[in-house]
Amino acid sequence: TAQLRAMNEELEQEIADRTRTEVEKSALQQQLFHVQKMEAIGVLAGGIAHDFNNILAAIIGYGNLALKRLAGDPQSRKYVENILTSSSRAAYLTRGLLTFSRKQIVNLKPADLNELVKNAESLLRSFIGEKTGYRTVLIDDEVVVMADSGQIGQVLMNLATNARDAMPAGGVLTITTSVVELPAE
Repeated sequence: TAQLRAMNEELEQEIADRTRTEVEKSALQQQLFHVQKMEAIGVLAGGIAHDFNNILAAIIGYGNLALKRLAGDPQSRKYVENILTSSSRAAYLTRGLLTFSRKQIVNLKPADLNELVKNAESLLRSFIGEKTGYRTVLIDDEVVVMADSGQIGQVLMNLATNARDAMPAGGVLTITTSVVELPAE
């Protein structure tokens, strides 16, 4: 009977080990499936972004040509400038998709965050609309970070989009820069 109990415990342990192995195998298969799905989405996003980028290049090129010919027509110039502004926003989105799909190399280099915020101001003001105010509170010192300027622009556009959507009745979007030391954790 002691031998049967030992054999029974050994069999139960073997069954538990096999069950655990099957559960782990199933979890790994699910992770692999998820990774493959994300890779497929990345390839699809990259393909669409690449084609869209080509279309945007044509729109921006023809828009700039039209702008040069409309020197005496301020109303038409304003329309073309709005087309170019919208095209710039779309180019930011395209860059984000290309980065997501890993078809665009992230170009990290020292950049002054204050300058990036200042450069994006007119685009952000036009994007958030008239109901939402815009202000910046920039630190007096340079805020140099290692960043991809295009991605920082994309982050600012996303912030502006979220702010506009979160304040349909109006409000103020405030962008602040400062230097902060984060703990190691």
